[in-house]
Amino acid sequence: MRLLSSSIAAIAAAATLSVALADVPFQPLADFGFGGSPYDISASGRIVGELRSQINGKPGPYVPVIWDSVTSAPVELPTEAGGYALAINSIGDIVGCEFQAVGSTRSPVLWVNGQEKVTLPDLGEGGYASDINDAGVIVGTVISKGQYKAARWINRQLEILALPEFDSDGQGIWSFANSINSSGLIAGSVQAPSGTPSAALRWDSKGAVSLVPSDGIETKGVSIDNGGGVLINGYFDGGASRAPALVMPDGQVSVFSVPPQYLAGAVALAMSRNSIVAGYFYNFDLANSQFQIKGVAWPNGVFTELELPAGQSFAFPGGVGSNGVVFGSVYGASGDTTVPGLWALDIGNSLIQPLTAAGSPGDTVELSAVSMRGNVANVGHSVLAMVDDAIVGQAITDESGRARVSFTIPAGFQGAQISVRYTDENGAVAFGTIEVTPECNPADLNCDGTVNSPDVATLLSQWGGSGSADLNRDGVVNSLDLSALLAAWGT
Repeated sequence: MRLLSSSIAAIAAAATLSVALADVPFQPLADFGFGGSPYDISASGRIVGELRSQINGKPGPYVPVIWDSVTSAPVELPTEAGGYALAINSIGDIVGCEFQAVGSTRSPVLWVNGQEKVTLPDLGEGGYASDINDAGVIVGTVISKGQYKAARWINRQLEILALPEFDSDGQGIWSFANSINSSGLIAGSVQAPSGTPSAALRWDSKGAVSLVPSDGIETKGVSIDNGGGVLINGYFDGGASRAPALVMPDGQVSVFSVPPQYLAGAVALAMSRNSIVAGYFYNFDLANSQFQIKGVAWPNGVFTELELPAGQSFAFPGGVGSNGVVFGSVYGASGDTTVPGLWALDIGNSLIQPLTAAGSPGDTVELSAVSMRGNVANVGHSVLAMVDDAIVGQAITDESGRARVSFTIPAGFQGAQISVRYTDENGAVAFGTIEVTPECNPADLNCDGTVNSPDVATLLSQWGGSGSADLNRDGVVNSLDLSALLAAWGT
């Protein structure tokens, strides 16, 4: 794993024995025999990540993969020479990076619906795509003249994100866009190449940038939730404690709790769009005189230890789904093969409540559904509406948790009802309906399904004037309209 080295002896002396009684169990995922790590999950339960490939029974390069479910075998995504898959949206589009066959350059990549590979534009020296939302906006980092630059791609077109004034002590400036939420808000960091000084950043959907305010020192932006809260890592209490924190758009800062026995603090690595945070902390198992790095999650801000399986020493959660599934890998102190897997948190059920729409063929109607977790509305979440397995729209939920999508009933539709499938980014699925009222024959003036004598009576009552009986639309009800009605008699 890519972890900065530190003094294990000093950390071990500062940490004490964990008192957790029931850590969240670890469930391995299938691999190619040489380990790897998962990073994200879609609303339909598809998982993406990286695995070490196997070539003639020996470990090859890392390759991007997808698991269709937690029990599925991994399937390699198309690349030239390997790469990583870092994020997947509800539609099934995946982003990450691809290794180039020559040299060590990595290119930002989009896999459309997990299949067709699209190399995203960069500045000539590669980069990677780190996240994608349901609207298809991608964020990541590109490289130019050795400098890392925060970027986003809209309609697959590259845009370098703006930066605030920042003093890097003359070292140059690197920036990273790490996460995008359903509304297009972005979180990331600006820093010197050495990693410090640094500051967490938030970009709005138009690309305007601001520093994330907090009392933390050397902060870095990790992720952003659907409420616009930015997850940061930093040093708090004047630099005395190392911990993650969530900074809301109004400036409210919530530092995540770390039990006092873990004096070395904790680091956050990921956050779901509904604010579930995961990371790691340092632990010293006194009973076995063993230094450990253990996984931790904070559902609803509660410090929750993740199981470190027997025989393993280190755990690194790399992603969190809105369904409460934490992804990552574990491995032993001797540098054994990493084991990809997951920890499933119990965070309660998510559901969608569809509302019925109604209209006639040719009408544009509003499809709507309310996204909930328990009895709490999911605000700012993405909801997809599908008819006949085709996406007809994507919308963001309002303060009541309701998403609205426009849909035009096909003009030639003959049935009485259309089924609509709603899926939110929490993985909840529900089916709603559009009640379709057939269009009346223009000559069926009372719309009772048959052109007959009551329709003649209606026409005669409008004779010489205008109204619904003006079938040829010449401005007057007369014998021409009567002839048209009689021609349609009985239909």
